[in-house]
Amino acid sequence: MPLVQCSGLETHYLAPWGLPTSSADQLVLLVHGAGGSSRHWEPMLKAWFEKSLPNRVFLVAIDLPGHGKSSGTVLSSVSAIADFLNAFLDALEIRNSVCLVGHSAGGLLGLQFALNYPHRVDRLMLIATSACIQLHPEFLHQATTQNWDYATLEQSFAPEIPEALKQLVLKEFQHLRLSPDANDFMDLSQVDLRPSLSQLTLPITIVTGDDDVIISPRKSKLLQRELPQAELVIVPGGGHYVQVEQADTIAAVLINFLQTTSLMTCPT
Repeated sequence: MPLVQCSGLETHYLAPWGLPTSSADQLVLLVHGAGGSSRHWEPMLKAWFEKSLPNRVFLVAIDLPGHGKSSGTVLSSVSAIADFLNAFLDALEIRNSVCLVGHSAGGLLGLQFALNYPHRVDRLMLIATSACIQLHPEFLHQATTQNWDYATLEQSFAPEIPEALKQLVLKEFQHLRLSPDANDFMDLSQVDLRPSLSQLTLPITIVTGDDDVIISPRKSKLLQRELPQAELVIVPGGGHYVQVEQADTIAAVLINFLQTTSLMTCPT
Protein backbone atom coordinates (compact mmCIF):
# COMPACT_ATOMS: atom_id res chain seq x y z
CA MET A 1 0.00 0.00 0.00
CA PRO A 2 1.66 3.29 -1.07
CA LEU A 3 2.10 6.22 1.26
CA VAL A 4 2.95 9.88 0.96
CA GLN A 5 3.99 12.52 3.47
CA CYS A 6 1.17 15.04 3.66
CA SER A 7 0.90 17.94 6.11
CA GLY A 8 3.47 16.19 8.30
CA LEU A 9 1.51 12.93 8.37
CA GLU A 10 2.25 9.56 6.82
CA THR A 11 -0.77 9.09 4.59
CA HIS A 12 -1.65 5.70 3.12
CA TYR A 13 -3.81 5.20 0.07
CA LEU A 14 -4.84 2.59 -2.48
CA ALA A 15 -4.10 3.25 -6.14
CA PRO A 16 -4.54 -0.11 -7.92
CA TRP A 17 -3.94 1.36 -11.37
CA GLY A 18 -1.37 3.96 -10.41
CA LEU A 19 -1.77 7.71 -10.74
CA PRO A 20 -2.58 10.00 -13.67
CA THR A 21 0.38 10.83 -15.89
CA SER A 22 -1.16 13.15 -18.47
CA SER A 23 -3.68 15.95 -18.78
CA ALA A 24 -6.07 13.51 -20.44
CA ASP A 25 -6.18 11.25 -17.38
CA GLN A 26 -8.81 11.55 -14.67
CA LEU A 27 -8.52 10.79 -10.97
CA VAL A 28 -11.47 9.56 -8.91
CA LEU A 29 -10.81 10.21 -5.22
CA LEU A 30 -12.63 7.82 -2.86
CA VAL A 31 -13.20 9.18 0.65
CA HIS A 32 -14.44 6.87 3.40
CA GLY A 33 -16.68 7.77 6.32
CA ALA A 34 -16.19 8.01 10.09
CA GLY A 35 -14.28 5.00 11.39
CA GLY A 36 -13.63 3.66 7.91
CA SER A 37 -10.60 3.40 5.68
CA SER A 38 -9.62 2.74 2.09
CA ARG A 39 -10.50 -0.91 2.72
CA HIS A 40 -14.19 0.02 2.60
CA TRP A 41 -13.72 0.61 -1.14
CA GLU A 42 -12.02 -2.72 -1.91
CA PRO A 43 -15.17 -4.55 -3.10
CA MET A 44 -16.02 -1.70 -5.46
CA LEU A 45 -12.45 -1.54 -6.76
CA LYS A 46 -12.65 -5.28 -7.47
CA ALA A 47 -15.96 -4.80 -9.30
CA TRP A 48 -14.40 -1.97 -11.33
CA PHE A 49 -11.43 -4.15 -12.29
CA GLU A 50 -13.70 -6.97 -13.42
CA LYS A 51 -15.40 -4.65 -15.90
CA SER A 52 -12.10 -4.16 -17.81
CA LEU A 53 -12.58 -0.43 -18.18
CA PRO A 54 -10.35 2.03 -20.04
CA ASN A 55 -7.13 2.91 -18.27
CA ARG A 56 -7.48 6.68 -18.41
CA VAL A 57 -9.49 6.78 -15.19
CA PHE A 58 -7.52 6.23 -11.96
CA LEU A 59 -9.27 5.37 -8.70
CA VAL A 60 -7.49 6.37 -5.50
CA ALA A 61 -8.82 5.56 -2.02
CA ILE A 62 -7.32 7.45 0.91
CA ASP A 63 -6.96 6.61 4.61
CA LEU A 64 -7.80 9.92 6.30
CA PRO A 65 -5.68 11.00 9.32
CA GLY A 66 -6.47 8.89 12.36
CA HIS A 67 -7.99 6.16 10.18
CA GLY A 68 -6.68 2.93 8.71
CA LYS A 69 -2.92 2.91 8.22
CA SER A 70 -2.44 6.67 8.09
CA SER A 71 -0.72 8.34 11.03
CA GLY A 72 -2.02 11.03 13.36
CA THR A 73 -5.42 11.46 14.92
CA VAL A 74 -8.74 12.50 13.42
CA LEU A 75 -8.48 16.14 12.39
CA SER A 76 -10.45 18.66 14.40
CA SER A 77 -12.88 19.93 11.77
CA VAL A 78 -14.44 19.23 8.40
CA SER A 79 -12.70 22.31 6.95
CA ALA A 80 -9.34 21.05 8.25
CA ILE A 81 -9.89 17.76 6.44
CA ALA A 82 -10.84 19.63 3.24
CA ASP A 83 -7.50 21.43 3.53
CA PHE A 84 -5.81 18.08 4.09
CA LEU A 85 -7.37 16.62 0.94
CA ASN A 86 -6.08 19.60 -1.00
CA ALA A 87 -2.60 18.99 0.39
CA PHE A 88 -2.93 15.28 -0.42
CA LEU A 89 -3.65 16.01 -4.09
CA ASP A 90 -0.68 18.39 -4.13
CA ALA A 91 1.53 15.68 -2.63
CA LEU A 92 0.45 13.30 -5.40
CA GLU A 93 1.13 16.08 -7.95
CA ILE A 94 -2.45 15.94 -9.21
CA ARG A 95 -3.12 19.03 -11.30
CA ASN A 96 -6.40 18.08 -12.99
CA SER A 97 -9.71 18.49 -11.23
CA VAL A 98 -11.02 15.25 -9.74
CA CYS A 99 -14.24 13.37 -9.33
CA LEU A 100 -14.70 12.94 -5.58
CA VAL A 101 -16.75 9.99 -4.31
CA GLY A 102 -17.58 10.19 -0.61
CA HIS A 103 -19.38 7.76 1.68
CA SER A 104 -21.32 8.94 4.75
CA ALA A 105 -19.20 11.57 6.53
CA GLY A 106 -16.89 11.30 3.52
CA GLY A 107 -19.72 12.65 1.39
CA LEU A 108 -20.09 15.68 3.65
CA LEU A 109 -16.33 16.12 3.39
CA GLY A 110 -16.71 16.02 -0.39
CA LEU A 111 -19.28 18.81 -0.26
CA GLN A 112 -17.00 20.91 1.94
CA PHE A 113 -14.01 20.24 -0.30
CA ALA A 114 -15.97 21.28 -3.40
CA LEU A 115 -17.09 24.47 -1.64
CA ASN A 116 -13.59 25.33 -0.41
CA TYR A 117 -11.68 24.25 -3.52
CA PRO A 118 -14.10 24.45 -6.47
CA HIS A 119 -11.25 24.37 -8.99
CA ARG A 120 -10.18 20.93 -7.74
CA VAL A 121 -13.51 19.12 -8.13
CA ASP A 122 -15.50 18.70 -11.33
CA ARG A 123 -17.86 15.90 -10.23
CA LEU A 124 -19.30 14.64 -6.93
CA MET A 125 -20.80 11.26 -6.12
CA LEU A 126 -22.31 11.26 -2.63
CA ILE A 127 -23.16 7.91 -1.03
CA ALA A 128 -25.34 7.54 2.08
CA THR A 129 -24.74 11.08 3.23
CA SER A 130 -26.24 14.45 4.09
CA ALA A 131 -25.19 18.10 4.31
CA CYS A 132 -25.72 17.92 8.07
CA ILE A 133 -24.72 14.79 10.01
CA GLN A 134 -25.34 14.38 13.71
CA LEU A 135 -23.44 11.39 15.04
CA HIS A 136 -24.92 9.56 17.99
CA PRO A 137 -23.10 10.58 21.23
CA GLU A 138 -22.36 6.91 21.85
CA PHE A 139 -20.20 6.86 18.71
CA LEU A 140 -17.85 9.47 20.20
CA HIS A 141 -17.72 7.57 23.49
CA GLN A 142 -16.90 4.29 21.78
CA ALA A 143 -14.32 5.94 19.53
CA THR A 144 -12.62 7.53 22.54
CA THR A 145 -12.60 4.37 24.66
CA GLN A 146 -12.08 1.94 21.74
CA ASN A 147 -14.83 -0.14 23.30
CA TRP A 148 -16.93 -0.77 20.20
CA ASP A 149 -20.42 -2.22 20.35
CA TYR A 150 -20.12 -4.36 17.25
CA ALA A 151 -23.57 -5.89 17.67
CA THR A 152 -25.12 -2.44 17.30
CA LEU A 153 -22.78 -1.51 14.44
CA GLU A 154 -23.93 -4.60 12.55
CA GLN A 155 -27.39 -3.04 12.33
CA SER A 156 -25.90 -0.66 9.73
CA PHE A 157 -26.04 -3.46 7.16
CA ALA A 158 -28.92 -4.60 5.05
CA PRO A 159 -30.26 -8.07 5.90
CA GLU A 160 -28.46 -11.20 4.68
CA ILE A 161 -25.11 -9.50 4.04
CA PRO A 162 -22.29 -12.09 4.20
CA GLU A 163 -20.29 -12.06 7.41
CA ALA A 164 -17.02 -11.53 5.51
CA LEU A 165 -18.29 -8.22 4.13
CA LYS A 166 -19.48 -7.12 7.56
CA GLN A 167 -16.07 -7.88 9.03
CA LEU A 168 -14.33 -5.95 6.25
CA VAL A 169 -16.16 -2.87 7.51
CA LEU A 170 -16.24 -3.51 11.24
CA LYS A 171 -12.56 -4.38 11.69
CA GLU A 172 -11.54 -0.91 10.55
CA PHE A 173 -13.16 0.76 13.56
CA GLN A 174 -10.40 -0.61 15.81
CA HIS A 175 -7.87 1.52 13.89
CA LEU A 176 -9.72 4.80 14.53
CA ARG A 177 -7.67 7.22 16.63
CA LEU A 178 -9.10 10.35 18.24
CA SER A 179 -7.22 13.01 20.14
CA PRO A 180 -7.51 12.24 23.89
CA ASP A 181 -9.19 15.60 24.51
CA ALA A 182 -11.65 15.36 21.60
CA ASN A 183 -15.19 16.41 22.51
CA ASP A 184 -16.59 16.06 19.01
CA PHE A 185 -15.85 14.07 15.87
CA MET A 186 -14.47 16.32 13.12
CA ASP A 187 -16.65 19.05 14.68
CA LEU A 188 -19.60 17.48 12.85
CA SER A 189 -22.11 18.75 15.42
CA GLN A 190 -21.30 22.29 14.30
CA VAL A 191 -21.52 21.68 10.55
CA ASP A 192 -24.54 22.44 8.39
CA LEU A 193 -23.68 22.98 4.73
CA ARG A 194 -27.26 23.41 3.54
CA PRO A 195 -27.09 27.24 3.27
CA SER A 196 -24.05 26.93 0.94
CA LEU A 197 -25.27 24.19 -1.39
CA SER A 198 -26.62 26.64 -3.98
CA GLN A 199 -22.99 27.48 -4.78
CA LEU A 200 -22.44 23.99 -6.17
CA THR A 201 -23.30 23.83 -9.87
CA LEU A 202 -21.14 20.85 -10.84
CA PRO A 203 -22.60 17.45 -11.82
CA ILE A 204 -23.62 15.43 -8.76
CA THR A 205 -25.00 11.93 -8.22
CA ILE A 206 -26.52 11.07 -4.85
CA VAL A 207 -26.76 7.38 -3.92
CA THR A 208 -28.73 5.88 -1.05
CA GLY A 209 -29.73 2.39 -0.01
CA ASP A 210 -33.44 2.10 0.70
CA ASP A 211 -32.64 0.13 3.89
CA ASP A 212 -30.11 2.59 5.35
CA VAL A 213 -30.87 3.03 9.07
CA ILE A 214 -27.90 5.35 9.75
CA ILE A 215 -28.55 8.14 7.23
CA SER A 216 -32.05 7.55 5.98
CA PRO A 217 -33.04 7.73 2.32
CA ARG A 218 -35.23 10.68 3.31
CA LYS A 219 -32.10 12.75 3.94
CA SER A 220 -30.72 11.85 0.53
CA LYS A 221 -33.98 12.98 -1.03
CA LEU A 222 -33.78 16.26 0.88
CA LEU A 223 -30.19 16.69 -0.30
CA GLN A 224 -31.31 16.29 -3.89
CA ARG A 225 -33.93 19.01 -3.41
CA GLU A 226 -31.17 21.34 -2.21
CA LEU A 227 -29.03 20.34 -5.22
CA PRO A 228 -31.59 20.44 -8.05
CA GLN A 229 -29.01 19.50 -10.71
CA ALA A 230 -28.20 16.29 -8.83
CA GLU A 231 -29.36 12.83 -9.84
CA LEU A 232 -30.71 10.57 -7.10
CA VAL A 233 -30.09 6.80 -7.28
CA ILE A 234 -31.92 4.58 -4.77
CA VAL A 235 -30.44 1.09 -4.41
CA PRO A 236 -33.06 -1.52 -3.47
CA GLY A 237 -32.04 -3.56 -0.44
CA GLY A 238 -29.03 -1.36 0.25
CA GLY A 239 -27.90 -0.56 3.79
CA HIS A 240 -25.55 2.14 4.99
CA TYR A 241 -22.45 0.46 3.54
CA VAL A 242 -24.03 -0.01 0.15
CA GLN A 243 -20.68 0.30 -1.67
CA VAL A 244 -19.56 -2.83 0.22
CA GLU A 245 -22.86 -4.69 0.17
CA GLN A 246 -23.63 -4.10 -3.51
CA ALA A 247 -20.23 -3.20 -4.93
CA ASP A 248 -21.09 -4.13 -8.50
CA THR A 249 -24.14 -1.86 -8.47
CA ILE A 250 -22.20 1.10 -7.09
CA ALA A 251 -19.37 0.55 -9.59
CA ALA A 252 -21.97 0.59 -12.37
CA VAL A 253 -23.50 3.82 -11.02
CA LEU A 254 -20.06 5.44 -10.95
CA ILE A 255 -19.26 4.26 -14.46
CA ASN A 256 -22.53 5.63 -15.77
CA PHE A 257 -21.93 8.93 -13.97
CA LEU A 258 -18.47 9.31 -15.48
CA GLN A 259 -19.62 8.31 -18.94
CA THR A 260 -22.64 10.61 -19.01
CA THR A 261 -20.54 13.53 -17.78
CA SER A 262 -17.77 12.84 -20.32
CA LEU A 263 -15.01 11.86 -17.90
CA MET A 264 -14.39 8.56 -19.64
CA THR A 265 -15.12 6.87 -22.90
CA CYS A 266 -17.20 3.77 -23.22
CA PRO A 267 -15.33 0.46 -23.50
CA THR A 268 -14.74 -0.72 -27.07
